[in-house]
Amino acid sequence: MNLKKMLTIAVLAGMVYGCGGGGGSDDSSPTPPPGGGGGSGQAATISGTLTFDKVPHNTSTNGLNHSATVEAPIRGVTVQLLNGSTVVDTDVSDASGNYSVDGETGTSYRLRIRAELKQTGTQSWDIEVVDNTSSNAQYVLDTSTFTVSSTSETRDFNADSGWGGSSYTSTRAAAPFNILDRVYVTITKLQEVDANLTLAPLVINWSPNNIPESGNLADGRIGTSFYTQDQIYLLGAANTDSDEYDGHVIIHEWGHYFEDNNARSDSVGGPHGGGDRLDMRVAFGEGFGNAWSGIITDDPFYRDSFGVNQSQGFSINVENNNVSNPGWFSEGSVQSILYDVYDSANDDLADLGLQPIYDVLTGQQRNTEAFTSIFSFMTYLKEENASDVAALNDLLNDQNINVNVDIWGSNETDNEGQPSVIPVYNELSPGDTQEVCTITTFGSDRNKLGNRKFLRLNIQSAGSYTLRLEPSGSNDLDGYIYNQGQLVAFTEALGTSTVNITENFAAGTHVADVLAYNSSGSAIVGTCFDVSLIQN
Repeated sequence: MNLKKMLTIAVLAGMVYGCGGGGGSDDSSPTPPPGGGGGSGQAATISGTLTFDKVPHNTSTNGLNHSATVEAPIRGVTVQLLNGSTVVDTDVSDASGNYSVDGETGTSYRLRIRAELKQTGTQSWDIEVVDNTSSNAQYVLDTSTFTVSSTSETRDFNADSGWGGSSYTSTRAAAPFNILDRVYVTITKLQEVDANLTLAPLVINWSPNNIPESGNLADGRIGTSFYTQDQIYLLGAANTDSDEYDGHVIIHEWGHYFEDNNARSDSVGGPHGGGDRLDMRVAFGEGFGNAWSGIITDDPFYRDSFGVNQSQGFSINVENNNVSNPGWFSEGSVQSILYDVYDSANDDLADLGLQPIYDVLTGQQRNTEAFTSIFSFMTYLKEENASDVAALNDLLNDQNINVNVDIWGSNETDNEGQPSVIPVYNELSPGDTQEVCTITTFGSDRNKLGNRKFLRLNIQSAGSYTLRLEPSGSNDLDGYIYNQGQLVAFTEALGTSTVNITENFAAGTHVADVLAYNSSGSAIVGTCFDVSLIQN
């Protein structure tokens, strides 16, 4: 027999199961063990295809186009055959959403499809989608109970979007599986360039209760979709902002997780947008995330839906080279360069594909002495792809970035009319004192160009050193010292007196970023102050 069911979703927390719709079984009634229940006990195979409602974007409005919904395969997820609460057999759905489990005729079962991607071995990962507003319960799809009547039965199931024609009218069962599918696509792409791909455990938090308001994450007040410490939080607020079908948003945040675990990001985060002149670390991190979503999907249009019925939205063409305020501080410039390095469009001389990008991100850039930026990335990319240097220089030149690049941006001249932002790094050896200046010309969010000054500290031999910050006025100065991306010393103490950051340092190059606040420490300011490196 061939049965197709529409499924609704349950959440799994410990050993307590939420009731799925569509005729879910009543666990309070005893279920016969395998082979029991008066059945014949013959070996039987239950197989079929798992799908979910996939809702595309309207390319004119960038909102969701529910009328164009298609059924897409649920790929790579765990499928369990349950007899009561006993797991009888387990499978993983294939690339077409097919599954196959073994039971017995005459026995009652139900299928549980878990919102997870798990694999062990040379290539490994462990990813789950949970409801952060329901004690982090994992999403599962439970079918209704069925009795096997033949030795081979086909049972297909579809997870419904919950869309009723003009609004959501039932459980949005497809949402966790569209989210997982974007991760599946990402992993599949990376398997092509890394035979030993190993990913850290990741939890993706999605709920219809996740709203664009800051507060308690467990209540759904997540503010925006974001990544932090092996957790991705995604908006789910219908008629306001919901990201479960915004694939590029999901892959963008997954990109930050990848940077955090398999590559490196020194980004300080914070608000950002097109045309902003940003801290170069933020520019690279956000530009990378946007380009990454295009690279993974081979679709340069980043679309984000929102509004009533998710019918509105915006898009970013990451292949667009005509960005606002181009330069080494622009996420638009970064995303344009990275995508053009990858793709083979006729307007781009560079056509390196994913492998060289992946190799730099997980190799030299991961261990760079400098902060991660377009400078470090392009320096290493050119080193490792000497035959493509001319094409890569064209990409830099098109974005108003000096082609004679090194990891320190030593030859960069674009100061955007603010002399204090160049040089990119002030270099200090023991005994040196220099005046540096911060600015708030381009914003005061602590992540804009010139909000911080970068220092390159030449530690010639291991020992105790002090980085001294001397304010010229009533300013509170903070400083952070790093070695290859790891924070090794800092101060955030409130006060307007001279700051001494003393630590035992290994020999080699360290970097620091320093910034100034007003006397109360409540807002950053533009000011000048002295920095000194002292060998104790």
